[in-house]
Amino acid sequence: MQKHSTVEVLGCSGSIGIPGQGTTSFLIDSDILIDAGTGLCELDFARLEQIEHVLITHSHLDHICGLPFLIDTVGVGRKRPLRVYATLPTIRALQQHIFNEEIWPDFSKIPTAENPVLEYVEIQPEQELLFGERRITTVEVDHTVPAVGVFLITPTGGWCFSGDTHQTDRLFTLINQAKKVDYFFIEAAFPDKEKWLADLAKHLCPSLLFGELQKLNAACEIWISHLKPREHDEIQKELQQYPGSQPLRILSAGMIFNI
Repeated sequence: MQKHSTVEVLGCSGSIGIPGQGTTSFLIDSDILIDAGTGLCELDFARLEQIEHVLITHSHLDHICGLPFLIDTVGVGRKRPLRVYATLPTIRALQQHIFNEEIWPDFSKIPTAENPVLEYVEIQPEQELLFGERRITTVEVDHTVPAVGVFLITPTGGWCFSGDTHQTDRLFTLINQAKKVDYFFIEAAFPDKEKWLADLAKHLCPSLLFGELQKLNAACEIWISHLKPREHDEIQKELQQYPGSQPLRILSAGMIFNI
């Protein structure tokens, strides 16, 4: 019988303020991390040591703030570099603004440039990455900085995470074309009364999300992430008004999905 991969929700909140609900970070099996928000900080040292690959969807702080601590905690003891996958604009942001010797050491040169504990891997949207039988691809989405959504395809199923996005089309085209996507994680950061802010920050609110989901033809469970803590209850109530055929479920840290 084919073994399932798992996607564990380490964090999925739009910010801090709800105990136990950190910002965006998902762990695939034990070795692949998708984003490195504050949710990553819930893992103990033994589990942090097992992470071999980190894919960063975009450069905003709530998706990267755990990365400097991860590499600081496990880096020097690693036998091979921690590989960080991202598009070139995101890699440049990490190099210039985080691992720049002022905010944090440049671990891509520690202990030496020839033998570092951190290795950047530039990816192109819709390029396939292979990790054994697990296939990961990304797709460009519409945010205030270059950003991607993520697809995980395994022999037994599929998962898609929109990342931070406003209205977008290609993401839904790829979901609809996929043979199987069991779970679709997509954001709703603001309530409808702050649609102006969602438009400005290139996020979604429930009314925008409802419009986006009209593009979805695939049969998959829809789970909502990135709710801002101050408006969490209000957003949740508005999501309950979704006119589609299935309820929209709210993600929470600690959930584990079999893919």
